[in-house]
Amino acid sequence: MSSAAMADHTTTLVIGLGNPILGDDGVGWWVVDALEDRLGRDEGLRRSVGDVELDRVAVGGLSLMERLVGYDRVILVDAILGGEMPGTVSVGSLAEIVCHLAGHLDSAHDVSLPEALCAGRALGARLPAEITVVSVAVRSVDRFDEQLSPEVAAALQGAVDDVLTVLGRQSGRAA
Repeated sequence: MSSAAMADHTTTLVIGLGNPILGDDGVGWWVVDALEDRLGRDEGLRRSVGDVELDRVAVGGLSLMERLVGYDRVILVDAILGGEMPGTVSVGSLAEIVCHLAGHLDSAHDVSLPEALCAGRALGARLPAEITVVSVAVRSVDRFDEQLSPEVAAALQGAVDDVLTVLGRQSGRAA
């Protein structure tokens, strides 16, 4: 089923952002893989679980905005650069976290996700009212490696638990 067709049947989209060959930048993909495994074990499904669709993308800006069209709620999982210790997992709204996300623009001519969302809404696109970001603090997003650093790998299950909490599928994890 195409993404557009799935958007007609699901209301929540969980997207792992990043590039899986750039080490910790790929943490969003790893979290969605682990989430898919957990939900598959629990519910016998993969890719789409009830009204939740899972995806992994390596785009940002306008291309990412286009991927969000048709959903009521979106959870973005991404690496975050900044002052937090690597492996620290945070949950917040896009407005709270966006300036610290790792980036992900398709080109130097692209725009940030908030700018793309503003443009999409102005053009009449049906975009989610609720965008939550589950971020994992990283030290670097430009190291070629298909593995996560030990600190970020240790944070995977906590990030999965936080996504499940946002989805309302389990109570919060212990801090």
